[in-house]
Amino acid sequence: MAGKVTLANVDDIPELVEIFWEAFAGPGEIVFPQTDGGRKWLQRSFENFLGQKSYYKPESKVAIVRNLNSRAVALAIIHVVRPGQSITGNSWRTRWAKGDDIPGVSEEKLAEFFEPLGRAHNLVVGKEGHVFIELVMTKSTSRGRGYASALVGWATNLADELDIPTYLDAGIRGLGICDRCGFKAQDIEMKYGGPPPCTPMLRSRKQQ
Repeated sequence: MAGKVTLANVDDIPELVEIFWEAFAGPGEIVFPQTDGGRKWLQRSFENFLGQKSYYKPESKVAIVRNLNSRAVALAIIHVVRPGQSITGNSWRTRWAKGDDIPGVSEEKLAEFFEPLGRAHNLVVGKEGHVFIELVMTKSTSRGRGYASALVGWATNLADELDIPTYLDAGIRGLGICDRCGFKAQDIEMKYGGPPPCTPMLRSRKQQ
């Protein structure tokens, strides 16, 4: 059914790559190049997210919304982080694919993107279990239909079922959605040594 949140499968990966590329078009292509190598890296990454569960790393899910033609038009990359599991520093390398063997994909640029976000993330949640909404994106032709809100709501419902909080890094476009879904901006500038690259936001566990 169009507009319903479901989980992606491997057949959706080509569409997921296109949604991702559109979201990071322009300056973002320095980190996520729109090349054959960049496509290979993203394909590997989505295969990781859709793969088998691992006791040693957060459980990843890719939630999507489909259009009337059953094509994915919005996605959210979500991780269930168990108490004690690492989601900071170099941990992005356990979630995303290795790129050091792919021409045009820079591990250095990826680290510059992910690691400042990870440091802010750690200051807010530490080793506490939580649901981490890493990215939410919608194709430009499908925006304004509530798909991003539906995806965030799906993730917070999952967190409520698990009785854990939800964390995300919000850009300017997503602040309104986060506020409506019960997230609160976290002021960590004094501890961080300067403003984080996005706004760290936390939604507390559901009150009984």
